[in-house]
Formats: sequence, C-alpha cells, structure tokens
Amino acid sequence: MRARRFLIVTLYISLTTTENILQAQHRTDSVATDSNGSRIGTIEINSKSNARFDSKGMGIKEILGEEEFKKAACCTLSESFELTNTVEVSNSDGVSGMKQIELLGLHSKYVGMTRENMPTAEGISSINMLSNIPGPMVGGVHISKGIGSVTSGWDGITGGLNFAMKSDLKDPRLFFNAYSNNQGRNEFNAVLKSLGKRTLSHTYLHRGNQFSTTDMGHDGYSDMPLYTRYVIGNHTQIPNKKWEMQIGSLFWLDKRNAGEVEHGKWGQLISGDNRFHFKLNEQHGDVYLKYGRFLNEVGSRSIGNVFKVSHHQIDAGLNSLIHRNFNANETRLHYSLLYQTPEIDEKQTKSGIQVNVVNWRESLIDTHNLNWNFEHTFAEIGGFHEWVFEGEHWSWVAGGRIDYHSLYGVFATPRLHGKYTINPNNKINFQGGIGRRTPFILSENLNNLVNNRSIIIADTGLLNNGFLPQEKAWNGGISYLKNFILFDYPASFVIDGFYTKFLSQIITDRDENLDQVIIRYYNGNRAGSNLAVQLDLNGYFHRRFTYRLSYRYLHSEGFYGGIMQLQPFQSKHRGIVFLQYQTRNNWYFDWVCQINGAKRLPYFSNPNIGIISTWMPGYSTTYTVLNIQIRKDWKQWEFYTGTENLLNVNQNNPILDVGGKFDAGYAWGPTNGRTAYFGFRWKIK
Repeated sequence: MRARRFLIVTLYISLTTTENILQAQHRTDSVATDSNGSRIGTIEINSKSNARFDSKGMGIKEILGEEEFKKAACCTLSESFELTNTVEVSNSDGVSGMKQIELLGLHSKYVGMTRENMPTAEGISSINMLSNIPGPMVGGVHISKGIGSVTSGWDGITGGLNFAMKSDLKDPRLFFNAYSNNQGRNEFNAVLKSLGKRTLSHTYLHRGNQFSTTDMGHDGYSDMPLYTRYVIGNHTQIPNKKWEMQIGSLFWLDKRNAGEVEHGKWGQLISGDNRFHFKLNEQHGDVYLKYGRFLNEVGSRSIGNVFKVSHHQIDAGLNSLIHRNFNANETRLHYSLLYQTPEIDEKQTKSGIQVNVVNWRESLIDTHNLNWNFEHTFAEIGGFHEWVFEGEHWSWVAGGRIDYHSLYGVFATPRLHGKYTINPNNKINFQGGIGRRTPFILSENLNNLVNNRSIIIADTGLLNNGFLPQEKAWNGGISYLKNFILFDYPASFVIDGFYTKFLSQIITDRDENLDQVIIRYYNGNRAGSNLAVQLDLNGYFHRRFTYRLSYRYLHSEGFYGGIMQLQPFQSKHRGIVFLQYQTRNNWYFDWVCQINGAKRLPYFSNPNIGIISTWMPGYSTTYTVLNIQIRKDWKQWEFYTGTENLLNVNQNNPILDVGGKFDAGYAWGPTNGRTAYFGFRWKIK
C-alpha cells in the first residue's frame, strides 16, 4: 500500500525494527533515473551499511549503519558521530570526561532519544546515557531533525535520535571487539546470538577502563578521568504469525575519578584535603516488554503495547575543594499503546495513549551554604491521534495530542509534516510544531558545577516541588534531497534549514557573575532562538572510493550576562570532509577532517594581570581535527589501527584560575592531544 511506504517507522509497535536492515552486510544496486523517473543506469556498489539519507518517510532521516561505527573506532555511542555534521559531540568540561551531544545547536536534553523506539536518556540520565552505550554493540542509528511525530511524545524539540542494539537474524553467532590506545584506554565488547526453535536472542557484554591519564596542558590536572565501566544486556524476540513479542534488559555501571596528578605518575591521582578531586558513580538498569498483535491478515491493522521500567542513580563528588556533592536517583514506569488503521481512500490513522510515572530525588550540598534536597513523584498521561494523507505528489501527516501532567496541568501539542515529491530523485520536506520539556535543573548542569562558583536559582518563586516551569519552543524546517549522477556514479545532495524559537527557556548563565552559576527562567523576548543550516554531498569517485562533504552554519542566541548574545561553546561554522578507499582484497583507508570555527566563551577573569575581577570576553581559536584509520578484513577477523587528532591539536587551559576561583568549565576543544590505537574484531558466523 502506498501510504505504508512513506510513513515514519511505526513507533512502539515496531517489534521487528527497521534498524535490523542496517545491520545486514549487503550488496546494493544503485539506480539513477532522469527527471521523469526513467532508469538511465544501474551501478553495482559493494556496501556494508554505510551512512545514507532516507526520504521514504516524512522528513529526511540520516541513517548510520554498523559500518559507520567502524570508521569511528572508539568507543561509545557518544563518540560515534565524528563523521556527521548533524550531531556534534564535545567535552562537557575539562575534568569529568563526559561527552555532550548537540542537534540543531541545542544540547541533548532537547533531543528525543529512544532505544528501539522506546524512550531513553530522560531526566537525570540524559546528560551521560550515550556515553555508556558501547558503539560496537549498536546495529544502527536513525537521526531526524526538527519536530517529530506526536506518536513519540511532546518532547524532542530539535529532533530525534533512535538507536538499536544488534538484534538481527544475520548477525554472527559471536561478535567480539577489543580496542586499546596509547593513553591507557582498553575496551572489550561481546555480542552472543542464540537461535531457539521460536526465539532469537542477543546477549551484550562490555568492560571498559581508563587505567592511566595524561596532562598535556601541564596544569597538574588529568586530561581525562580514570574509569571502569561494565555493561550487560539482553534482547529476545519471539515471532508469531499473528503476534510478536520482544523482551529485553540493559544494565550498566560507570565509576570515574579525576583530579590532580603528579608528573610521571599519571596512573594515580594525588589525594589530600587541599587537592582537587572529582568522582562519579553512575548506575542504570531497565527492563522492557513489547507486544504487538496484527488484527488482519496483511498486518495493516495492528495494536502495539510497550512496558518499560527503569532506574538510574548518580553519586558524585563534583569538587572536593568546596565539598560539593551531588546525589540523585530516579525510577520510571512507562506504558504506551498504539493502534494503527489500514489505508482507506489514501488515508490512514494512528491513535494511542502514553503513561509515565516518575519517582525522582536530587540533592546538592557544598561549603557555600548550599543544601538543596528535591524529591517528588509525578505522573503524565496523554492521548494522541495522527492523520496520514498521500496523493500523487503531496503527502501529509497532521497530528495532535492532549496531555495531563501532575505538575503542569493540561496542554496541547500540534504538529504538521509535509512532503512534495517533484520526481523520484527530487523531494522537498517541511515540518513544524511545538515541543516541550520538563527541566531537571541539577543533573542537567553537572558540567557547570565542576568549579568554585556559587550555584544560584534566580527564580525560586517559580519552583514547584523542585521543578521550574516547562520549556516550550516552536520548531520549523524545510529540507531538500536530490539524487543524481556525478563522476559517472550516484550521488546525493541534501540542504536543510531549521529555526527554533523558544517561548520559555531555562538558561544556565556563567556570564553575569564571575563568582556564580545562575539558573534563570525566561519567556517572551528574552527566550532564545537558533537557526541551523546544513549542506551534505555524498557520492563516489570510484566504486571503491567514497566521499562525504558537509558544511553547517549555526546562529544560536540566548540571554546571557544581561544581553542577548551567542550561546557559548558553539562553532558558527563547521565543516567535515571524509574519504574512504577500499582495495580489492579488503583493505580500508579512512580519512576524516573536521574544521571547527571559533566558539564564544563565557566571560572570565584573567589572573595573569593580577586583577581577578576583570571581565574578559573571549573566543576559542579555529581548530582542525584530522583522523586516519586503516582496516583489514581477513576471513572471520578484522584488524584496525589509526590515529585520532593527527595534528595534535590541544587546548592547554580547560581549567581557568587554578589555585584561585578554579573553573573547569572552559573546555572548547581536544584536551588530550594525539591518540594512536589498535584493535581487532572477531566473528563466528
């Protein structure tokens, strides 16, 4: 049926997820057509699930397959976006080693993150979840920009990121990956597949650690934390002609320590009451059940259910100098139901309900007389309906939902997606709608708390059981995809632009006062906005020589330091060039170059001139990161080696005013210099 070919992957009922397609190594016949859709050539290309743009649904999705993660060999999902401009990854601070991702210029808390179309990275887990998902265990990632479908919830202001663990029937019986680098990091991953008479099961095992560290800036502080991480999980599928079921679980433990180091003894940290020390212990566990039933023989009428329970806990000593300690735990219960009707007169509908119950606690104390303890249990329940229309050239998805939140009352969420198909090779997509998010003001700001500043919530009168009012924003965008022939090989060109305007926004302000981190709530004209424009060109110089060129422009403003100015730590201009050459006997040569424009830094004091109260606006330098990698496939083995940050670009001062005010929140670039690594993958098919 035509409507089913262009719908976004049905959320929550997608028991045999589309990401499984990404995991299979396959041979693709790439067909180019003229403006009338007639075939003008077929070119056979050997592919192993490379990155691509998909316009079959509403909106253009960027799909990253298993092969894409091999090109960015290390190590977690948050470190697997080196080759795309859609998602930007950066250090959250100069101490913790935590990575933060951005989409359309806004932090991950504004991105609707899902694992196999189930909500994940919510609440207190949002800042560090992707840093604890091993990249080699992931089978595929879908990235969509802009406001999403109402079936996925009322959040996801800037887009969605959905990933799936390896769970395909074509996966090897055993997959094992080992990685080691010259800076004391080791990673070991294993995925075991078992096939029963009526079940398909995957078990995930991971252990990673950083047993040594460096001090490239010679400031006496570790460039990265010492850590140990364990992950264990399972995903079991039980198919049937009339129904399908999936049962799964995921548990992980992350312990990390950072602080002052003695030169030549980087495997250990200096202890003492007057020494800076950072520690973070994080634990997560979740279990889920998906059950879907087909209500007719062709499967076009169906009903799906998802049950998920998760628990997340953080115990952190953020700054031993002022005894700043943070503790949080959160238990979530999620249930969703989705009912899909078949196509009737080129129309289709999806309806459903979602229920969330959250028990949450956060506490923050330090010697600045700070003693915050927040605890609350809240519930959310909502219903949604989506209408799908498809014509010869125009396609529409109009949706709306009504939700009740025990803290924020009743609110509505309208969204609209459209697509105009000029011909099979030229498509225009546009979308718009409103999104919301519930702020977790402490856990979302851990990177802003690793300093000696006082923490101020400016609008305590707005606090409701520890929560400030919701953030709300309109998001609209347009994108264009063209497939064509270039250098006698198929190529794709994508250009898109998205604008986000906040109606209400929470700003963490480090510009207003050198001694404070101020958390403020703004609405109206003082709420920020951002514009993101991106161009991508993918193609082939030769059947075994691929290229990818990308440029992104970003203008993101917020009310910082009492004026509307650029959001800190963001490059206005960013470019990526990626090249890969594959030989006939399966040698792979990968080369990626990232060019990052200057980033605005929060106002800071300059202790070098002896006037600690002097405010100095600043910008980082423009810097280039160059990575290379060589891989070799040999029977059931794959060996790889490479160098990240080949030019040895290094920020020497991610921590400002050491021995004085001490602020570790000025990391704008690489802090650990050049990294050489080696690893291998082993498969039993």
